Amino acid sequence: MAVSESSDEAGGAFEVTHRLVLSIAVPMTLGFLTTPLLGLTNTAVAGRLGSADALAGLAVGAVLFDLILGSFNFLRAATTGLVAQAYGRGDNAEQQAIFWRSLAIALCCGFAIAAASPLLSSAGLVVMAPPPGVA
Repeated sequence: MAVSESSDEAGGAFEVTHRLVLSIAVPMTLGFLTTPLLGLTNTAVAGRLGSADALAGLAVGAVLFDLILGSFNFLRAATTGLVAQAYGRGDNAEQQAIFWRSLAIALCCGFAIAAASPLLSSAGLVVMAPPPGVA
């Protein structure tokens, strides 16, 4: 079943099909599964060490990682919305500009997080207050 979407502007007219929706949804779903799979893999590896402290420490680290990573979901959501608007207008130059701006913001934020990682780790441990063996 195909739904036809049309627009008065040249950039926004396309036909929505199941294949098109799946070609977008499947990679996004796989992308969203990577964080839980990373935690699952780490838990399986740390669980084989036989140390409850190592497993608890992994859980604390995973919570901190998810908190920091989740704090930057605004970049993904904003980029998607802005690109969709530019695509609807048929503005290829704006789509590229949004990509480069978002990439620059992501790289700057990534370098800032990497530089501040000792502080973020210390602050996270203070907030979560795990026992010394877990920390």
